[in-house]
Amino acid sequence: MKTKRTSLNDIAKALNVSKATVSFVLNDKGDQFNISKEKQRLIKEKAKELSYVPNFFAKSLRQGETKTIGLVLPDISNAFYAEISKTVQEKLYESGYNTFIVNTNDDMELEKVLMRELIQRSIDGMIIAPSNNIKDLIPILLETHIPVVFTDRPGDENADYVGLDNKGEGGKLIDFFSVKPNRVVALVPSPSNVSTIQDRIEGTKEACEKARIDFGYLDLSDDQNKIDQQIAIELKNGTDSFVALNNKCTLPTLSALTKAGVKIPNEVRLISFDDNEAFEYMTPPISAFRQPILDIALQSVDRLYSRLKESKTPGKHFILPCEFIERGSH
Repeated sequence: MKTKRTSLNDIAKALNVSKATVSFVLNDKGDQFNISKEKQRLIKEKAKELSYVPNFFAKSLRQGETKTIGLVLPDISNAFYAEISKTVQEKLYESGYNTFIVNTNDDMELEKVLMRELIQRSIDGMIIAPSNNIKDLIPILLETHIPVVFTDRPGDENADYVGLDNKGEGGKLIDFFSVKPNRVVALVPSPSNVSTIQDRIEGTKEACEKARIDFGYLDLSDDQNKIDQQIAIELKNGTDSFVALNNKCTLPTLSALTKAGVKIPNEVRLISFDDNEAFEYMTPPISAFRQPILDIALQSVDRLYSRLKESKTPGKHFILPCEFIERGSH
């Protein structure tokens, strides 16, 4: 059965002292206000006896900060964002901050709701990999003056961002194929309207045009049977090279190619933009771009720390390089 929460006043009445005295002691200011050691001991023992829990938000209002950071991610079931979440939380905790982690499922309306709820909790700052365009988020961000750092997915040229040059890195993929392709198809998750995916598509397209390689891109279905059909059609159209621009596309594509009976990499080649530790154990092992996930997370936190100290400095973009992991599928 729920009982009434113990207050400072409850402790004060039990010991026949003032509420202010109890507050000073429980906030470790007993010596500062010349409260005897014996009285401090009695107050702390009574607080423990009555299961007193400090009011977090009241304390935060007094101190002017909550020591909490909001982390807004589009899909924490994705290994990439799971690692971002883990690293950010650990790094913040080392400096005395707690983390509120929210998952938007790449739902633009849900993202707005969750961001507002975080702001209402008086968080000190926010790290976000946005689903919405920055123009849609500006009205929410203007409701507060907390610092915001965009991670993995950029805000705009004036906002702090830690991540990749997705267009440039996407263009580099074409150079890693062991044989010059006749036709490259970029594989993207559906829906593919996320800015990072659009930049990767544009980068691979421009690289193919420059190298005079036929180019196409394919929004993969969520259904494996339909993916098998999509890939089969591309093979009939002469596609000999695939780039999976998101690691969610990689394994379904490999499965479809295996079912189609084509030999990888002799007849068809495959490169994944995102790496996954499982790729090393596939048949064949999948060649991939490895994103600097650890550095993205750590630099996002470091930039937020800088913002917490000085919120009026211009935003900066921290662009990190990928590493190509050469295995057997390219």
